[in-house]
Amino acid sequence: MNISIKRNSKISIYIQIKNQIRDMIYSKMLPKAYVLPSERELAKTLEVNRSTVVKAYQELKADGLIASEIGKGTYVVFGDDKAHNPKRYLAWDEIYSESSKNNYDDVISRIMNINDDGKTISFAGGIPSPNLFPKHEFHEIQIDLLKNEAENIFLHSPVTGDKKLKKEIKRLMLNREVRVSTENIMVTSGSQQGLDLIVRTFVNPDDVILVEEPTFFGALQLFQMLKAKVIGVPLDENGIRLDVLEYLIKKFNPKFIYTIPNFQNPTGITMGLKRRYELMKVIEQYGIPVIEDDPYGEIRYEGEELPPLKALDKNNYVIYLSTFSKTISLGLRVGWVAAPERVINKLSLFKQLTDLHVNTLSQHMVCEFLRQGYYEKHIIKVRSEYRLKRDLIIKELNNNFEKIQFYKPQGGFYLWCKFLDGINLNLLLKKAIKNGVNYTPGNFFYSRSEDKSNFIRLNFTYPQNEEITVGIKRLRDSLKEMF
Repeated sequence: MNISIKRNSKISIYIQIKNQIRDMIYSKMLPKAYVLPSERELAKTLEVNRSTVVKAYQELKADGLIASEIGKGTYVVFGDDKAHNPKRYLAWDEIYSESSKNNYDDVISRIMNINDDGKTISFAGGIPSPNLFPKHEFHEIQIDLLKNEAENIFLHSPVTGDKKLKKEIKRLMLNREVRVSTENIMVTSGSQQGLDLIVRTFVNPDDVILVEEPTFFGALQLFQMLKAKVIGVPLDENGIRLDVLEYLIKKFNPKFIYTIPNFQNPTGITMGLKRRYELMKVIEQYGIPVIEDDPYGEIRYEGEELPPLKALDKNNYVIYLSTFSKTISLGLRVGWVAAPERVINKLSLFKQLTDLHVNTLSQHMVCEFLRQGYYEKHIIKVRSEYRLKRDLIIKELNNNFEKIQFYKPQGGFYLWCKFLDGINLNLLLKKAIKNGVNYTPGNFFYSRSEDKSNFIRLNFTYPQNEEITVGIKRLRDSLKEMF
């Protein structure tokens, strides 16, 4: 066993001895069961103090490479055990974290894996129409950025977002009657990441979160994954019921209230202006912060524009979420959070651990789309096209179904449809998929998985007009097959 000591090295001698023996063991120069020299022998050979060898051997024992026994000496225990032990297979299910062991439904993944073979018509996802993506404008923007800003668009970005984009979002928020500074804004990879960061920052296991019922299933799954106690508050035609909300606040002292005031997902209900003011009074009276999720607010087809809760928030109770995923493109993955500066600073600490920052190119492209005035024209076009689609799907439902009810939304992406006869929605979904049409069953939108629902959610923005007509007929035929 050849060990070379460099006495002028900055590395301690016992570490040199330990490292060289370790390397010989790993390279199998010293095989398993090889008996090492005694501490006294090796010290004499290397002309070092015995305590130096003792330290080296202690380190190797701590690493599980050698062991000592009376009568047997010090010997190597690391080695190839293939000949003695049967092959073991890793049981991945046994090492998942506690929060991930729950069998959360993969409804989001299944919606995103839309069948592109042209056979299935999907009403399932909250996806904007691909035909409305402003290809020409983004083509021109990208060429200009590559020509004049190439060095910047491929560099890093501040964790909270590109400063120019935040200025444009600030102007956009002002159009929504919300006055914030750029320090109150953080750019996120869609509003879903913003919600995730907020919940991970504030919510502990067993904290109570009050949600509208029904509500967005992505939020429900996130709250439940972090072991929060989720309690639903019923809706009426003007939004969340304040009498029930106030009762639950008194009873449970919740950590947060989560709400989608504009064209609520899945119901399409819009919270009335009076209800918004009343809700803010309740919030301030009991000191309960609110997560306001507003992905659809600008997609209004009729009725008066209403201020977000954040616009009515005078004492910083509201954390506001929004996104360009629904108005421009889901693939850009650019959204934002508006909150007090100290909250933004805290959220950024978590964000830097996940993705450092939002894709820089996407940020620059969205910034230019806003700055050059394309966004306002695009919203007008989107509203016009989606209004026609909403009216078409309502017409087709009325023509093909006798016992179905739905709320006609003033904006947004969805119809929330109720079958008046009790039917097996799981069976209907199986038959519908077999017949080439897909939708989202209503039970996903309730806080308790055991709750059964005779509702389905239909998205009308993604399918083309002719697909809406054909898809509703396929859904009708699927229902007929059950009787």
